[in-house]
Amino acid sequence: MVFNDFFIYWIHRLEHHPSIYKYVHKPHHKWIVPTPWAAIAFHPLDGFLQSTPYHIFVFICPMQKYLYAVLFILVQLWTIFIHDGDMISGTWSEKFINSPAHHTLHHMYFTCNYGQYFTWADNYFDSHREPRPDLDPIHDALKVMREKGLIDEKGNPIPQKNKSD
Repeated sequence: MVFNDFFIYWIHRLEHHPSIYKYVHKPHHKWIVPTPWAAIAFHPLDGFLQSTPYHIFVFICPMQKYLYAVLFILVQLWTIFIHDGDMISGTWSEKFINSPAHHTLHHMYFTCNYGQYFTWADNYFDSHREPRPDLDPIHDALKVMREKGLIDEKGNPIPQKNKSD
């Protein structure tokens, strides 16, 4: 996982270079707040490039073909997981593990959180952005709804009176 995470970090970061981004990685970033569908929406070259470390690794450390297939499925599930657009943050694991909140920030700002599984490469190469509740785009929408009296402090809808009443 460390091998793949390191090389995917650099492939992903290079895909954000202006001379490459618009041709290869831009289709994936149509979703500013990602959805699970964004996880599988990418240019074929993007998918090939980001999967390359997995295919190279088996030549360095051979593995049984069924294990390879299971790991491939788990990678796809992880990719869907980090694209769920969830900005829940504040857990101890976010110091080490790339969470959906990290990846949502990546889609919002484009210049941070390139790692796939872990945050160590982003921390080391100065591209880490810590998830915080105030960075959540839904946070602002909820604040406006509270100010307009549409929801209470817990987010529950407040019944509105009709003007005809």
